[in-house]
Amino acid sequence: MEQDYKNIISHIDIDRTLDAMQHFSFSGWNDSQILEFRDDTESGNDSIELHLIKSNAYKEALILKLKKTDLIYSGESWKELLKEEQKTFGGSKIFYIDNDCTKLLMLSLPNEMKAKVNMLITRLNKINEKISRVNSKIRKDNLDVYNIKIKNKETSDKEKDEIINFINMNLKV
Repeated sequence: MEQDYKNIISHIDIDRTLDAMQHFSFSGWNDSQILEFRDDTESGNDSIELHLIKSNAYKEALILKLKKTDLIYSGESWKELLKEEQKTFGGSKIFYIDNDCTKLLMLSLPNEMKAKVNMLITRLNKINEKISRVNSKIRKDNLDVYNIKIKNKETSDKEKDEIINFINMNLKV
């Protein structure tokens, strides 16, 4: 069986268009704008955070849309990475992920949204650093696959392998 090349994982980025962002007054647990985040708010959250949500202590909500990418490949990887970084040391979640891993929700007390956004950006930068390290390993593995195929003449389509290797070596993503 012939080994195949792996795809690079896209970095996580936020859609910066105004229409992609929703900033609104948080009116409670059953707010229709946050229903798609309900699974994540209820699972693995600490009791203090759940109480703040359910008692309507939070007054502001912000939904940020992630920039579109190959969600079939990256979505699961992103979701795992986001889940690792969404909690504070106390177990409260800084942000929530929708079921499709295309949006992030943050809830805050009045005038505290910028602090929450700052925490989110710090976490996303940390995730993107991890993705860069994983991508370096993928590039190395792809080069190894190419070298094995060429050395052992296991490739049925040498031209395609050479093109893929060229892309792997030269495309900056």
